[in-house]
Amino acid sequence: MIRNSFIFLERVGPSLEQNIWSQGISDWSSFISAPRIRGLSPVRKDYFSRQLAKARRSVFDYDSSFFTDCLPSSEVWRLYDHFRDDCLFLDIETTGYYGDISVITVFDGDSSHTLVKHHSLHRHNLKRVFSHAKLLVSFNGISFDVPVLRRAFRDVIPPVPHLDLRFPLARLGFTGGLKSIERDLGISRCASVDGVSGEDAVALWHDYRMTGDEDSLSRLVKYNEEDVINLKPIADFVYRRMSSDMKSALGI
Repeated sequence: MIRNSFIFLERVGPSLEQNIWSQGISDWSSFISAPRIRGLSPVRKDYFSRQLAKARRSVFDYDSSFFTDCLPSSEVWRLYDHFRDDCLFLDIETTGYYGDISVITVFDGDSSHTLVKHHSLHRHNLKRVFSHAKLLVSFNGISFDVPVLRRAFRDVIPPVPHLDLRFPLARLGFTGGLKSIERDLGISRCASVDGVSGEDAVALWHDYRMTGDEDSLSRLVKYNEEDVINLKPIADFVYRRMSSDMKSALGI
């Protein structure tokens, strides 16, 4: 749906985007080729056409970074389908102290990779797992996971757009925590971690550190993996619902 989007253009909000669509201008090509657009001055129309040409080139070059600073957080879902194959789903757990990460799991849609404090959680490993990401996907990651990661490992997060599923889910009427939303969507968890909470995850880490109990660490890692892997069906759901609503607005 990104090629049907104008909301990343300077000072274009939902109302103006809807106005553009209502004139039968449903994609970048039709905007650029239109001689005039109601509601835009000729100067502004020409400027936007140049920006759309740059956006089109970025999409062709598979360069998501063009949209990092100009696409509103609530609209990053529009990139999901185009960059789906290079999404990186992520989630962290902490020791209970803000900024102190115990484990982080990333998932590329096929396989997951978990890094553990005092073992594999190092800057070079983080940079490696993030190196090919074109789109980050999280739940509440803009407010929590990414700031914590940047505080602990300043330069490991790539300058790519971040789809925080909390925002489009709220627009679709799904509020509350991740596990509550999973239940609403019929997404289940592995029996060994079903019912484990974020507070339990902190306790599992401290139990492992105090006693060396590998079962506690394994359970914590499994819990973190489930947090991440379940983001993919949620992202798929969000994209289906949001794109359906957008297609209705476009009349296609």
